[in-house]
Amino acid sequence: MFYFAEYITLLVVESNRYYHENLERIDEGPSPQPDVTQAEMIVVLAITIEIGHCIRDKLTDYSSRSCNNHAAFYGNAMKRVGFFHVIRFLHFTDNKNESDTMDENSDRL
Repeated sequence: MFYFAEYITLLVVESNRYYHENLERIDEGPSPQPDVTQAEMIVVLAITIEIGHCIRDKLTDYSSRSCNNHAAFYGNAMKRVGFFHVIRFLHFTDNKNESDTMDENSDRL
């Protein structure tokens, strides 16, 4: 596929894991969302890169339908709810494997 496929898979797996961990802690909340797919993760990353080229006041302005903020790319690429779901639970590592931060040899990066 392309060079970053392994990283995309990692983001998908860890973001879904983090979402399900948080979902178990919430007794009442929004309806469960489907797991993030690799295709959705690629779209989120593409939108995030594109956002850097078109500065707006708020993140919600990118998917706004008002004439002075409207940019069809964002709304056509992904629904706002799906984008914010992925951004909220975007995760890079399993928290259960977190190293001891008190250890001087520990490096979170």
